[in-house]
Amino acid sequence: MSSQQQRTAIADKTLENQSQVQNHSAEEIQAENRDDVARHPSSDKRHKINFPPASSGKQWEDLDSKIVLKIESLLGKSTLEHKLATFGDIVYQTCLDTFGAKQHQTKCPPQRSGRQLEMDTLRKQKRKLKKQIRAASSDETNELLVIWRQLKARHSALSRAESARKKRSQKRKNQERFIRDHSSLQDSSSNNPSLEL
Repeated sequence: MSSQQQRTAIADKTLENQSQVQNHSAEEIQAENRDDVARHPSSDKRHKINFPPASSGKQWEDLDSKIVLKIESLLGKSTLEHKLATFGDIVYQTCLDTFGAKQHQTKCPPQRSGRQLEMDTLRKQKRKLKKQIRAASSDETNELLVIWRQLKARHSALSRAESARKKRSQKRKNQERFIRDHSSLQDSSSNNPSLEL
């Protein structure tokens, strides 16, 4: 091999190594940005954000400015794929940092009515009386049966009243849903005349 060819081969190798080093350092910079953005990956369970009301125009404008600045600083010259992958995380994290997370509210169990509580008590009393009737003598059995029948009659009356209340409640819900669906159908047909018959 001639000395000219050797010099050309060495120069090509040097250029190749330099370009690899440059590419590598560019990739490292992008990886650092990606790590900074991915502090809260999208796969994690996210908290609900305590957004202000829609009428708070100033707060929304401030948020918009913050998001624009954050996106420009983190995604300035990154690839399109990287922008698409991290855009949502940046927006979410900026909103969370600005407004904070909603406080978790524990749901209270539904309150039981006086009628329902009385029915529970009567049910327990009936169950207890049945055990006593089984263990009682023949004289005591008749007296206990009278008490048990009184409890049963009271429990049946309360059960009928509770059943009627549930039916009324369900009927009211069905009517409200029908009116809501009917009004939304009218709105959509008025907005789109082609839907009218």
